[in-house]
Amino acid sequence: MDEKQYSQAKKIAKQKVAFIRHFITYVIVLAVLAVINNLTSRGYQWWLWIALFWGIGVFINFLNAYLFRGGGLKSIEKQLIKKEMERMNNEK
Repeated sequence: MDEKQYSQAKKIAKQKVAFIRHFITYVIVLAVLAVINNLTSRGYQWWLWIALFWGIGVFINFLNAYLFRGGGLKSIEKQLIKKEMERMNNEK
C-alpha cells in the first residue's frame, strides 16, 4: 500500500469514527432531553424538533462517512472524470 492509499484510508476511517461518536452523542443527548421533557411538561414533545434538525446533520455525516467514502461530492466528481476519460480513450 502506498502513502496516498494509506492517507485516504486513514481519512475515511477517521470520518467513520467521527460519525459513530456523533451518533452516540445524538442518542444520549436526545434520551436526556426526552426525560427532561417528560418530567417538566406533559404533552408537547419539544425535544422532537431538536431530534429532527440534529438528525439531518447526523444523516449528512453518515452519507459523507459511508456513502461518499470520506470524499463528499469531490469523490464522485473524480470518479466521473475518470470514467469520462476512459470512455474518451476507448473511442479513439
